[in-house]
Amino acid sequence: MAAEPRVLHIYDAADVGATLVKYGRREGQPWRHFNVLPPEGKPATVAARAGKLAAGAAWQVRRAAAILRSDLLHVHSGSRIGVVRSRPVKPFLLHFHGTDIRTQYYEPARRPALQWGADHAVKVLYSTPDLREHAEAARADAVYLPNPVDLEELPEWRPADRPRIVFASRWHSSKGGQHQLELVRALLAAVGPGVELQGLDWGDGAPQAAELGVVLMPKMPKPDYLRWLGSAHVVVGQSAGILAMSELQAIGIGVPVVMPIGEGYYQSPPILQGDSVEALAAAASSALADPSGTSAALGGRTWLQERHDPVRLVRRLAGIYAEVAG
Repeated sequence: MAAEPRVLHIYDAADVGATLVKYGRREGQPWRHFNVLPPEGKPATVAARAGKLAAGAAWQVRRAAAILRSDLLHVHSGSRIGVVRSRPVKPFLLHFHGTDIRTQYYEPARRPALQWGADHAVKVLYSTPDLREHAEAARADAVYLPNPVDLEELPEWRPADRPRIVFASRWHSSKGGQHQLELVRALLAAVGPGVELQGLDWGDGAPQAAELGVVLMPKMPKPDYLRWLGSAHVVVGQSAGILAMSELQAIGIGVPVVMPIGEGYYQSPPILQGDSVEALAAAASSALADPSGTSAALGGRTWLQERHDPVRLVRRLAGIYAEVAG
C-alpha cells in the first residue's frame, strides 16, 4: 500500500462515513464512499425476480469495481461485514457503531460473523465510549474514534413560539426507553401544561409516550430532523448515558441538552445532568426559563470543536490508515 492508501468507506451509520470522507477529501486524502445497498425483498412475480437478479448483478459489479480501485476498506457497522467476505479481497477496518456490538454480538446467530470481522480486520474502531467493553471483548486492541460532527450542516437555532421540549431518541430499551417514559411523567409535573413535549414516533415505547401526552412526530429526512431539533427550547438526550449523534447535533445547534451521563465517559460534558428523573426535570424547567443564557453558559460548540471536530478526526484516522498500511 501507499503511504496514503486509497480508502473506500463502505456503508454508513449516522453519516459518520460520509462526514469523514467529505472532510478527508478536503485534506487531500484519496478516500471514497460506497453506500449502495444490494436489492432486498422477495419479488412476487417472475419478471420482478428477473429484475432483482439483474439489479443484484449490477450491484456486485459496482461493489467489485469500487473495491478494486482501493487499497483499504473501512466497513461501517458489524452487521454489514458480509460485504467484504467475498472476492475481491482487500484489507479492511471494522467500525462498530452501537447495536451491532452492544446487542447483536451477544446473539448466537449473529456472533460468528461479527467475530470473524473483528478477527480479520486490520483495525477495529468503536464510536461511543460505552462500547469499549463490548468492542474489546471482540478485539482487545479496539480503538475509540469519536463521532465527527459536521457543524456546517447544522441549522440556526430557532426555538418555537411555544416552549418546547424535544426527546431526540427513539423510544427503545437500547436508548433507555423506560427511563425516558418516567422522565416524561416528571417533566409534566415540573413544567406544567404550557410546555409542549415532542418525540419521534419510533420505538416500542412510542405508544406509551403518546398516552402520556408526548406529541409524536414521524421519522423524517435528516435536514428536517435537524431543523426539528433546532425548534426546541430544551432537548432531552437518551437515558443510556452516551452522547450519540443526535445529542451531539443538538449541542452543536446550541439547544440546552438534559440527560444522565455514564460515569467516566466524558470530561466536562456541556449538558445539564441529574441523578434522578426529578432532578433532570428540574434542570429542564430551569433551562426553559432562560434557554439562551443556559446555552451560553454550557459552551457546547467549543466543547464539540475540541473533541468531535471532523478535521481533527480525519487527521487521526489518516494516521491509523498509515499505520496499518505500513
